[in-house]
Amino acid sequence: MIRAVWQYGIGGIRLHCPVVLLGSQSAPGVDALPDLQRMKTSPLHQSAAACFLLPLLFLAVTTGWVKAQAERSPFTALGQYRFSTDIDGGGDFSSGRLHFKGAAPIYRSGENLIAISAAYGWASYDFSGGGSSSYASYDPWDDLHLINLGLPVKWSFDGGWDLFLAPGVRWYGENGADFGDAVTVGGIAGFARPFGERLTLGPGVGVFSQLEDDASVFPVVLVDWKITDALSLSTGPTIGATQGPGLMLNWDVTDRLRFSAGARYEKHRFRLDGGSGESRDGVGEDRSIPVFGALSLQAGDHWQLALLGGVAFGSELTIEDRNGRTVSERDTDPSPFVGLSASLRF
Repeated sequence: MIRAVWQYGIGGIRLHCPVVLLGSQSAPGVDALPDLQRMKTSPLHQSAAACFLLPLLFLAVTTGWVKAQAERSPFTALGQYRFSTDIDGGGDFSSGRLHFKGAAPIYRSGENLIAISAAYGWASYDFSGGGSSSYASYDPWDDLHLINLGLPVKWSFDGGWDLFLAPGVRWYGENGADFGDAVTVGGIAGFARPFGERLTLGPGVGVFSQLEDDASVFPVVLVDWKITDALSLSTGPTIGATQGPGLMLNWDVTDRLRFSAGARYEKHRFRLDGGSGESRDGVGEDRSIPVFGALSLQAGDHWQLALLGGVAFGSELTIEDRNGRTVSERDTDPSPFVGLSASLRF
């Protein structure tokens, strides 16, 4: 069965905004979808406006990133630390992340481009505190690894339209997880064209498989708006040590210095290791709404550095068994985070 939902996903991150939540009444059959029932409890999904606007972000990540490949071959190293925060049910947790990504064109002719991309991510979680029966005492997962391979394509046609394709395959799992059980595949396809000198718009569609869940089909819209010469609204990749797409307002203070403020909905879904009990070979999930500010510096012709800080709101930790049934689900308090990134483009 294929379920129609609003969703974005890249590098192991997903956003689900069920279409049925956008109307004034639930659609028939929604009670038969337990994951949709869980998502209703999320503060983000209580806002129909948020569910409508956030899915517009994803294609811009793909298209903006593919456009960058036409000009240069990037390499980016990202690091982030999320400070300790309390978990409902006892205990606390903190996490650290590293992410490395790069790409290189394998075909280029004029405005047409085919590239190959690769990324590796590592995350370490530290659960502690609480009593012997607290959530943290079970130490639900520790080190995670992500491998992502893609083949972004940009192709220009008469009339100003550009075609963007982004098929990919990813592996996301805990240490010891079975490789074959942690693989998902998917792709995005979309068209875009400029409307005037400051606005680019276009439609698209994506299809992604999910760990122990139905495949997702979702519409996406490309929006790229230069409000003034110094101010722009960006729906491309968020800056610094944040992973995945987000909405950012950018202010170019000088030619080399930019301040950005933004937010996104982030979801990490990964395969757990063998372990024991109900979570054996199951699925873990960490989702939150990071809100951040960032300062980026063009340090030279090829280098860019970025420093950011913010707070992750609406955080939720979930464990599911290998059939996708919820074993445990806990909210956490808001937690501050800091990050640093360095990009080399040539």
